Amino acid sequence: MEFPKEEVGKRIRYLRRLQGLTSEELAKLAGISQSMISQIERGQVSPSLETLWKLSHSLKVPVFSFFETEASDAVTIFRAGEAQLIKRVRPNVSYELLSPSSGKQMSFFKMNVSPGEDLNAPFMYHAGEECGIMLSGSLRIEVENEVHMVHEGDSIYFDSSLPHRFMNLGDKDAVAIWVMTHTF
Repeated sequence: MEFPKEEVGKRIRYLRRLQGLTSEELAKLAGISQSMISQIERGQVSPSLETLWKLSHSLKVPVFSFFETEASDAVTIFRAGEAQLIKRVRPNVSYELLSPSSGKQMSFFKMNVSPGEDLNAPFMYHAGEECGIMLSGSLRIEVENEVHMVHEGDSIYFDSSLPHRFMNLGDKDAVAIWVMTHTF
């Protein structure tokens, strides 16, 4: 039996992008080269157990999550309270995953941004599109240096390949339902 390097690579790429990390950022966190990350994600090399451990630690996921496969069911239901909570590199942002975690063309999640976001937060950009609706609170969303204030009940759509960042300048949590498309 051969190591499923292509599938593991796709899964690592998916988890990295889901967390808003570039391959350079993940490489730095894991203490391995960016070229190694690229080769792993493209299924060109079989990573060692030590490398998988470093990646899982950096992505804050169990090593076995790199080997999970999606059920082939056409319908997936997440019952209230069953969604997976994902913390990001930014300590004041958490995501509750409301869709299957890999192998799909989009991610659906509930995003919670605590107050006090730094105006020096780095811009993110990645392939795909994003849209969301604010359930409560407000977010300051910058897309390609244009500032948009999104308040409770407002929705936003933008091309994720444009540099973007968001912050909560209010005094209460900002909660939104968000959808991102991505390519594998």
